[in-house]
Amino acid sequence: MTVFDLLDGEWRKLSHEPTTARRLRDVCRCADDARTLADVEAYVRGAGPEAADRVLLALVTRAVAGDELAARVLLQLLLPGTRNLARRWWALGDPDERAAAAVSAVYGRIRTYPIERRPGRVAANVLMDAARELRRAVPRVVATPTADPTVHTERRAQETSPAAVELAEVLRDAVDEGVLGLDDAQLIARSRIAGHRVADIARTHRLGTRALWDRRQRAEAKLATAFAS
Repeated sequence: MTVFDLLDGEWRKLSHEPTTARRLRDVCRCADDARTLADVEAYVRGAGPEAADRVLLALVTRAVAGDELAARVLLQLLLPGTRNLARRWWALGDPDERAAAAVSAVYGRIRTYPIERRPGRVAANVLMDAARELRRAVPRVVATPTADPTVHTERRAQETSPAAVELAEVLRDAVDEGVLGLDDAQLIARSRIAGHRVADIARTHRLGTRALWDRRQRAEAKLATAFAS
């Protein structure tokens, strides 16, 4: 089970408890006097942008002030967008790792949301900021430990490099658009961003080094052609 499954399971209980709705009376009033948190969710899903944003603003205002229940409700309302972030940022790891990273980024932004500067479009702003955080995390996560001290030194320099972040974004887009397969994109990420030697990657996966070099070369040629403009 991913963190999404756990959150959904918790929500099924939380959303129908009358006591939780009473703790968020002002939010419920914004949601057409909703009687339960499930009603709040249904209202937001079916309302127009302005009406929905009023509910989200009420929630994030309480969340920033320290209300954990409000933060949890807002996280649930933003789960569709959070799931999308987890799908897109495949370089962050396996499905469990991506889900955890996306939820952490979204929840963290909910608790620190700049209400004074951004009093509207709460959902879009939270998800956009979370996406930026995940993008910055990609080079750090891809750069897994290695026993080679030279590679380790090079990798530390690459972790904060804007070029590494840009390459991670290009690889993500290439996979999304069908330019590269996931395996080829991960090969480029491990060797070009993380600094892993192709020979080490080949040995780990029981592949021929020469064949892996040729595969990376073909993949990079596809990348260069597709994003030449």
